[in-house]
Amino acid sequence: MLAILSEHQLILHNGSQKRTERNKIMSENGTPQISDLEREFINEQKGEGSLSIYVANGDHSDYVGYDINPEDVEALYFEGIGVPRWETLQADTHEQQTALYWERFNERMGSYPLIGRMRDTDERVTYSAAEIPQLIEECKSIAGSTSDAKAQRAVQKVSLAATRAAEKQSGMDLKPSSHPDFAGGF
Repeated sequence: MLAILSEHQLILHNGSQKRTERNKIMSENGTPQISDLEREFINEQKGEGSLSIYVANGDHSDYVGYDINPEDVEALYFEGIGVPRWETLQADTHEQQTALYWERFNERMGSYPLIGRMRDTDERVTYSAAEIPQLIEECKSIAGSTSDAKAQRAVQKVSLAATRAAEKQSGMDLKPSSHPDFAGGF
């Protein structure tokens, strides 16, 4: 048995935000069927160095089926947010260049504290259910400020997973793909 529910959905496309209403087919147990975009993400190759995304609620978490890859983080930070690349900065000493990099990094990332947590794909990142709306807003801000295709795709991954978490009034857990719990799931 299938139920058809109507919902408003935010669709990020080429840097613009479009609000569309569509019918969403739900399975018998209330789990939404996956979208074409989710299927694309799921079909990407997964590997070490990625952050596997889980919708987490208390002791229970569900893998969304796709990961945030190092290339996604790079696109978010450099092309999406505008963090300068190390090699583009000029200083007299390595120490000065390091200080300059972190100064510029912190200037840019100040508006994206939640996305800023995922800068190291070797570290686990958690977002509470209360933080998910702000994470979605950070994603909207990046999507509206860049036309870079890789950054758009990366922000769509985060936004889509965060939207799934919001629908379930849950948080998110991003686990390094080499994390011991990855193979067994939760």
